[in-house]
Amino acid sequence: MIFVNKRVLVLLTVLALAACAHARSATGPVPNPSLDLPQGNLTIAGPGGPELSLHVQIAETAQSQQTGLMNVKQMPDQVGMAFLFHPSTSTPFWMKDTLIPLDIAFWDGRGRVVTTLTMTPCKADPCHLYDPGATYVGSVEMNAGLLAAKGIHPGDTVTLTR
Repeated sequence: MIFVNKRVLVLLTVLALAACAHARSATGPVPNPSLDLPQGNLTIAGPGGPELSLHVQIAETAQSQQTGLMNVKQMPDQVGMAFLFHPSTSTPFWMKDTLIPLDIAFWDGRGRVVTTLTMTPCKADPCHLYDPGATYVGSVEMNAGLLAAKGIHPGDTVTLTR
């Protein structure tokens, strides 16, 4: 009787682990697999215009924000990394040890894009600082060229769901 129960327990454990692995992979690809961050979906849309949809990792801690997309060699166009700030900030971004060119959109507390920039990789100090010139509560990084390709501009609306 104990042997059967152990078998059942092992089988249930294996099934539970398989279900967890499937649930994690079903959320979508992530830009920086070395970071275990919350994930969500982010959309940027203009009035009546095209919209940009990304599956994102969400960086909310100072450490995850500092690491960001460092050392990422390639990233699918449908993924990105969102950065959330509490309280709002006007801190510039940099591209230290970031290997791929990126677009970044910054948004305010009303969920409106305030600035967009294109950033180039930097492998050694001093690295250029990308100053949004505005206060923001969030930003999203993605492959360079996506913002222009989708016609995203300041004033467009950002929606982030977890």
